[in-house]
Amino acid sequence: MPSTTTSSDWVLRIGALITALGLIFAIIALLPLVFPDVEMPGALWFLAMLTGVGLIVVFIGLVMSARQRRRAR
Repeated sequence: MPSTTTSSDWVLRIGALITALGLIFAIIALLPLVFPDVEMPGALWFLAMLTGVGLIVVFIGLVMSARQRRRAR
């Protein structure tokens, strides 16, 4: 059975990867709240914002997928 990976599938996968990276950075950025002796650079807060960017990319992929299905009818 041939693979039928569309562009919307790739956008969804990339968005999920970006979201996962953002969540990892968010957990790392929150470590000083649990362990006060740990000091983290402020850039981690900005990297944690990748979570929202990834979710936007996932939503774009969902819209692309819905439009492709609608066109297929």
